[in-house]
Amino acid sequence: MKLLLLKLGLFFIICLGIVSIVLVNSGGNVDYFYEKFTTPKTKSMIIGDSRSLQGIQPSVINAYFKDKGYDLPILNYSFTIAQALIGPPYNKSIFKKLDTTSTNGIFIISITPDMLTSHKDYNNEEGEFREIDQPPHNMNFVSMNPNYEYLVKNFSFFHFKGMFRKSSTLHKDGWLEETNLPKNKQVFEDWKKNQIALYLKDQEDFEVSDVRIQSLVTLIKKLDHYGDVYLVRMPISKEYLGYEEKYYPKFDTTIDSISKSNQVPYFDFNKMDMVYETYDGHHIDKFAGKKFTENLCKLIFLNKKK
Repeated sequence: MKLLLLKLGLFFIICLGIVSIVLVNSGGNVDYFYEKFTTPKTKSMIIGDSRSLQGIQPSVINAYFKDKGYDLPILNYSFTIAQALIGPPYNKSIFKKLDTTSTNGIFIISITPDMLTSHKDYNNEEGEFREIDQPPHNMNFVSMNPNYEYLVKNFSFFHFKGMFRKSSTLHKDGWLEETNLPKNKQVFEDWKKNQIALYLKDQEDFEVSDVRIQSLVTLIKKLDHYGDVYLVRMPISKEYLGYEEKYYPKFDTTIDSISKSNQVPYFDFNKMDMVYETYDGHHIDKFAGKKFTENLCKLIFLNKKK
């Protein structure tokens, strides 16, 4: 029995060592979120769903604001819409990852209608949130490398074939670089139709959540103590935008009101005379993302208040 336990222990150590090597060297290819939990706490942050996860590039922001007095580098702490819903769970994780010694940080909140919704099976008023069992909300340790808590709790998110395919890479700064882009117009149209179909299907079970709206206000007020806060609505195709506005016609009015009452700028890029290429109708590709981030930096600099 003792020999068996020794063999099992040795086997476990070997397996753990192999997995550790994979995570340290290829963590950004085997999981879309893992690297976010291996880096130190941050003084500046990008918050949002998959649009900002792929569309806002921290390296561009760091280069633009170098030597301009901000607390950098900035971390992209965005996730996908399944996790990045505004609410008490996301707020809690944001402040776990925030270095509260920050006094001049940049906080970009990329906001979408979906991020303010409640599923019919979850009562937000009673503290029920559909995202609670997913990262980052199920993580106690958000700055550990290698992060075994993430491995244990979120193993289902790993796709180890990704270390060979490398069709997407999560960088250490939290930006997800997607290289699997449509090869022609027909593929693009098919991907866009699929994204719209998924959106319309989801809306059957969702409604606007007052709890999430109030959580956004709370988040803005708390982050304002550590630097400048900016609300952003990222550019999407006119077709996709039409469906969002049909679902939540008061969204822009709501965000504009929150912006004014809390004295934080709100940039709605869908109202600006600029076009950014997407690869599916609502995710900016990595090439347009660089230009978008540069233009976002210019607006931030023009609206700097501290």
